[in-house]
Amino acid sequence: MERVIDAIEKQSSYLFAIDTNVNISQKVSVSCTDASVETALTQMVKGTDVAYRIDASNVVLSAVRKEVSAHPRFVSGKVLDAQGNPVVGAAVIVKGTTNGTSAKADGTFELGAAKGAPLQITMLGYKTAEKEVTTATFYPITLEDDSKLVNEVVVVGYGAVKKSDLTGSVASVKMGALDNLSSTSVDGLLQGRAAGLQVLNTSQDPGAGAIIRIRGNSSLEGSNTPLVVVNGFPMGDAGNLSQINVSDIESIEILKDASASAIYGSRGANGVILVTTKSAAKGQTNISVKHQTVISQLSDPLDIWYDPMLMAQVTNEEQVNAGLNPIYIGQTIGGIYYPSLLEIQNGEWANTDWRDLCLRTPVLNSTTAAISSANDRASINLNVNYHNNQGLYKKDSYERINANLGVTYNLYKNLKLTSYNVFSITNRNISNGLEYGRNPLWPVYDKEGNYYLAGAQDFGHPLVILDNVLNKTTGRDFVTSLAVDWELVKGLTIHSQLDYRYQTSVGDVYRASNTSQDANDNGGIAQINNSFNQNLMSETYLTFSRTFNENHALTVMAGHSYNWDTGRGLYTTARGFVNDVLQNENMNAGNPNLRQIYNDGYYLSKLLSFYGRINYSLKDKYLLTATMRADGSTKFGKNNKWGYFPSGAVSWKMHNEPWLKQSRWLSELKLRLSYGASGNQGISSYQTLDRYGMEKFWHNGEWATVIGPGYEVGRTGANNRYMVWGGIANPDLKWESTSQLDFGVDFAAFDRRLRLTADVYYKKTTDLLREKYLPLSSSYDKIWVNDGEVTNKGFEVSLEGDIVHTRDWSFSATFIYSMNRNKVVSLGDAISSGLSQDYLTGMYYEVTGEPISMFNQNASIYAVGHPMNVFYGYRVDGIIQEGQDPGFIDPDGLKDRPGELKYVDLTGDYAITPEDRCIIGDPNPDFTASLNLSLRWKNLDLSVFLYGVYGNDVLYNNYTFSPRVKAKRWTPDNPTNDFPRLNNARQYWLSDYFLQDGSFLRIQNITLGYNLHFNRRFLKGMRIYANIDNVHTFTKFDGYDPELGLDGIYWGGYPKLRKYTVGIDLNF
Repeated sequence: MERVIDAIEKQSSYLFAIDTNVNISQKVSVSCTDASVETALTQMVKGTDVAYRIDASNVVLSAVRKEVSAHPRFVSGKVLDAQGNPVVGAAVIVKGTTNGTSAKADGTFELGAAKGAPLQITMLGYKTAEKEVTTATFYPITLEDDSKLVNEVVVVGYGAVKKSDLTGSVASVKMGALDNLSSTSVDGLLQGRAAGLQVLNTSQDPGAGAIIRIRGNSSLEGSNTPLVVVNGFPMGDAGNLSQINVSDIESIEILKDASASAIYGSRGANGVILVTTKSAAKGQTNISVKHQTVISQLSDPLDIWYDPMLMAQVTNEEQVNAGLNPIYIGQTIGGIYYPSLLEIQNGEWANTDWRDLCLRTPVLNSTTAAISSANDRASINLNVNYHNNQGLYKKDSYERINANLGVTYNLYKNLKLTSYNVFSITNRNISNGLEYGRNPLWPVYDKEGNYYLAGAQDFGHPLVILDNVLNKTTGRDFVTSLAVDWELVKGLTIHSQLDYRYQTSVGDVYRASNTSQDANDNGGIAQINNSFNQNLMSETYLTFSRTFNENHALTVMAGHSYNWDTGRGLYTTARGFVNDVLQNENMNAGNPNLRQIYNDGYYLSKLLSFYGRINYSLKDKYLLTATMRADGSTKFGKNNKWGYFPSGAVSWKMHNEPWLKQSRWLSELKLRLSYGASGNQGISSYQTLDRYGMEKFWHNGEWATVIGPGYEVGRTGANNRYMVWGGIANPDLKWESTSQLDFGVDFAAFDRRLRLTADVYYKKTTDLLREKYLPLSSSYDKIWVNDGEVTNKGFEVSLEGDIVHTRDWSFSATFIYSMNRNKVVSLGDAISSGLSQDYLTGMYYEVTGEPISMFNQNASIYAVGHPMNVFYGYRVDGIIQEGQDPGFIDPDGLKDRPGELKYVDLTGDYAITPEDRCIIGDPNPDFTASLNLSLRWKNLDLSVFLYGVYGNDVLYNNYTFSPRVKAKRWTPDNPTNDFPRLNNARQYWLSDYFLQDGSFLRIQNITLGYNLHFNRRFLKGMRIYANIDNVHTFTKFDGYDPELGLDGIYWGGYPKLRKYTVGIDLNF
């Protein structure tokens, strides 16, 4: 039997799945030439205790008892397809037995079967059909088409279409590749899984989300985050979809071009991520339990002082070079004794390992239990997950319980009710940022057994903070959805859905007086922070679908929605506590004069929408899609309350043309062209209205409150010392508008074993929502306006291949490449927008981001004609060496000495002034790419996932403060051209010396798994697996991790965690 199986696999596309109770070494007799696979299988199992079943491209062999019937009789029939053509070679067997036959050339068949026996009819490319033997002697059977190309359905906005009928740019994420990976939120797992999707996992804190972008940034100050829609309910911005368990997700679709996303109107400008959860399979009851344990460790050594002697030498050198006295000479300063170098060398002083006191080996445990069941009338799917994630810092943790319940009930044949409910509880204990790099010479305790503090202003002792700081947040998230689907007449359905979401958050904070300067000045600080959000959406749409004369297929959808969104925050602060025993349990224990209640963040917004879509197909070759959406939002003034967002797309299925249809190797060749407009309302409410604010100030020994026009909208200057005032109305404020042109190609060959999707696009965003500076006479600093233009253009390709596909072996690969070029085209009028102008090029720009204390200036700008967030500063040409002309004179006499950075004088005036600044770097990558390799041998599988980013610059903040950089410093005896000399008195200027290449290639994940299949009533199957996440990163970057935020500024932290996961999945 084994030789027959091997021959069938080699000569056909079928693969065998064999029950462990089947003896494939037994002898069988098969003799056939140019026969169907079913004929060969029927001969192979004849006279054995083996039955076969064909399921799609798989042949399932199982051990059964031969049918015993007291009254066998011959029955006959005919197997036809949907068009009435005979299905030659279709296998017809008595289910659960070896009794079977194959349909002849005219589709007819004959076999013996008892009354009541179920006939099972299978054929590759068709759905399996069953027919019960009755008193009739002839059974006509029609098989429905089940080809991959025809029936692979993709979810789009307000409906679903066959993948072959897509006219827009939509990427589907394979969920099977994500099931074994550990993550708090599914968003972070999408990195590298879809072309055009940029995912940045910049934080390793427990429960942290990700930064998500689709085809670049389009807005300067509005939202750039895609919309996430779960089962038709817009859940808000992508980045932290932690309420939905990964194992409960059936599919994820990424809507990238305007043709696909414009149906979401004012919320679709940044793309849309559609999430569809699982539903139970009809006629089955499944119970599963899954568990993961993840142990993490640092992937690189910490950049701290391991040698206290070297640290002391470097510190003394910094002091001397600055014209100050050395510290470590065996002296007492401010009551603190600083040992001499000799004392340190002789081991007479502490060498504390602060890493061990601050950090731990984090462990994550995640357990999921799920049950699903369905019959002809109803289905239920319940999924419960418990997730406990320890952070690297001690006492830093995130705990979550999720419950997802989906129920479907068919009231009538044409009326269905669907309900989806989510309940999530989260607990976040924040204890990050402990000083693991604290001075190793400081002991943990002093001679009296108290915590050792290096002076009255030492608030960095890790154990003091661990024992005396409370920072805990508890969240509740409830989502419920009820939908009705009613088929009014054949081809006309109505879908009505009501969604509601309620979120609450309670934060408990207490900082004892010995944990920070602010808490020390105020005698301890206690806070209770409450917030809630509610979202209600009602949606109804009609869908009409009809095929005319077999050549014309038309689908029309029209509907409306209403969205109501509100929220509020209440923050209570108390100061001046007698002791720290009660922490924030009794806020009244604080000083009444220092108590503060802050009610902030109230908002209410409403969105009324009308939308429609037309899909038309001619001869299944020429496709047309047109959409239109009108949105009315309370966020904008009466002059621009409504926005209109049309789109259109055409597609040509070239593979269905007569001159290509006969090709044996070509499976699909489709061209797509789309254009459309979508909007962005990603700003807070009330920007079109005059607003009043409230401020408190200390007067005559007490806090006084003043209420008046305007409010604080930000801070600026060194240490944020200056207040930025806003709140003036702009009744003409309107939507940002994004138009996008996309051309795509879908290609498949060799029975779809090779698949390629490629897109080129051009996206333009105008009427940017941004804050403009006002003249001083207005008494305000900023106002929200529509001004400016940004473009994005790029190329994306996804290449998939099933390279090897046999019974025992399979090997597949997926390569994804994304390139995006971003450019700021306009920032509006230079004078009214308060733009600066580059002295050398005349380029207009405005400063963005936050000031960096190391340079006492902002690092990033929006510059006309350049990408967003480019770095603006000075050029550096190495290190000034002894006897070398520095090329400039520093008035302070600090920066033109040997060993200092050699700044480049671009203006030629022998001085370094602001006019010498220029664009020095770009944090935006040239391209991103990923490669996923999957190998299977029998029940053992191995996958390797690689992800890379190329061409981005990283600003290494505090680079010269790094211990390993200080150790390689310039000295007269070490005249390096790479590292400056030490000097405590010098202020660095922002320059390209601090820029590094942020390109990297990461072996993101390696997973090894083994699947066990059981033919038992209690246990159906089991999967055990192990994986390693963040295996290794190849990069020239000198910091911990080159994967940073969109501004490209590196702030330190700790090395990327390497995670080791073991897991087990049980299916009952």
